[in-house]
Amino acid sequence: MNLSVRNIRLFVLAIWAAFLTWLWLSGQVLRYLGPRTSWVVTFGAVTLAIVTLAYARSLAGAADARRGVSGREGAGLLAMLTPILLAAMLSGSSLGALAASKKLTSRGVDLTALAESLSKGATDVDFLQIKAAGDDPQAGDSLGLTPGRQVDLTGFVMKAGNSPKAPFTLGRFYITCCVADAIPIGVTVDPTLAEGGFPKDSWLEVTGALDKNGKGYVVDAERIEEIPEPSNPYLAFR
Repeated sequence: MNLSVRNIRLFVLAIWAAFLTWLWLSGQVLRYLGPRTSWVVTFGAVTLAIVTLAYARSLAGAADARRGVSGREGAGLLAMLTPILLAAMLSGSSLGALAASKKLTSRGVDLTALAESLSKGATDVDFLQIKAAGDDPQAGDSLGLTPGRQVDLTGFVMKAGNSPKAPFTLGRFYITCCVADAIPIGVTVDPTLAEGGFPKDSWLEVTGALDKNGKGYVVDAERIEEIPEPSNPYLAFR
């Protein structure tokens, strides 16, 4: 196969179709996009696969099939593969404690309204609801969150305690469109009956009861278990 303009274009189309198909079938799409926009990957994978096959079957005798690619054209076409290279380098990684410390916690988002919306039909209490209840007592009443309420949380250590019995911050990133708009939401965990002392970025399952501490809520941990990072480390503003 010679390096004609047509063949380079076909190569780029095929790589993009294969990449989007891999994201779609592997479930890795949720590491990059939220549930609202993940359909773009499915649509793109199917559409690009069809376009690639059609392009491969047509224009075999066209001028572009015989014309060699210039350095400028080749560089432009190969630059289109840069996002795939970056995604491959970041595959398997997720935002952690360092990113949480550098991101603004809410960026003007109405967490109370979101928490009330997400709580409809939900059976489990999450970080967003606890955060909203702590910030707004009326939201706590409407969400049914009061001191003594049992909760089960899965998250990573955003801020570690300085001893096994010291409080630490457990949380998750919430996304709307994609990882770029991720917002960290954390809750203070007080290991009253369980041992803490886990380093930053450790993934934990915490069971305990809510307790009021000043203006916010903390979780009095009764059980803390270290777990592997989940396949989808992000929660979504649905």
